[in-house]
Amino acid sequence: MRPFFLIIARNKNKAVKQLFQIVAVEGKESVQPVLSIRVGEKHCCFSITDFATQELQQLAYYTADDVNESFLWDLFAAHPELNNSYYQSLICYDHPQSTLVPLKYYKHEDAALLLKTLYGVNGTATVVSESIAEWQVYNVYAVPKDVHEWMRRKFATGKYWHQYTVGIKNNTTANAGGSIQVDFRKNDFTVLVVASNKLLLAQTFLYLTPEDVVYYLLKTCQQFGLSQQEADIQMSGLVERESALYNELHQYFLNIGFRNAAWIVPASLNNESPAHFFTSLNDLSRCAS
Repeated sequence: MRPFFLIIARNKNKAVKQLFQIVAVEGKESVQPVLSIRVGEKHCCFSITDFATQELQQLAYYTADDVNESFLWDLFAAHPELNNSYYQSLICYDHPQSTLVPLKYYKHEDAALLLKTLYGVNGTATVVSESIAEWQVYNVYAVPKDVHEWMRRKFATGKYWHQYTVGIKNNTTANAGGSIQVDFRKNDFTVLVVASNKLLLAQTFLYLTPEDVVYYLLKTCQQFGLSQQEADIQMSGLVERESALYNELHQYFLNIGFRNAAWIVPASLNNESPAHFFTSLNDLSRCAS
């Protein structure tokens, strides 16, 4: 389904916009439905999938000037199916205030001070420390306290991760020249860099123009000694193959491809969106166990 806009609510006189919706199949019920929700500063999206078949049953993607507690009330009022019982509920925070700390340097008591020093995080945020054992690092990140407490009340038994943790868990790169996974949202993009079995970078950048994206990716290659001709650029999210951004990147990088969602999309859903638009949601749903 191509992008469209629908105002579903007004949060402090700021419009909430629905960018995409893929409607559930009528009459088809899943024995093990999995709800996956990604929440960021200015976006929120969810999918409902079947655990056994990995079929997509429903999806919606919203943006807002501020995703806060009021926004979440509006979202759940617009989608009463979110209040159903689920086999698993998976929540991912897409907030950028995060840093990866090697296991040997991590101290729980220093986590809040670390984010305060790096990002100015204060008492309005909840600080979370997340172990990524397979990479021997901790992901220390902040979530707005009202959002985190609301989600915890709603999904007391849900599983929670940060966007970098989910990205790292789903990374299967084997390219000796390095892999740069880039996931685009409306006004920002995340970058995950892995080379020679080493995790080099997980970071979020704001952008306005294609030149902004090129600048950050070139600086990333320069910083970590990656070749523009050898590194794989794996793109996902809200970027079109025919876009100016895609064409601009092709002028600087040789190996560019799209990382597509791996779930099964039944023909009855009548979905016309490119398979890479919702890869990050699929990454989250794959964390179900």
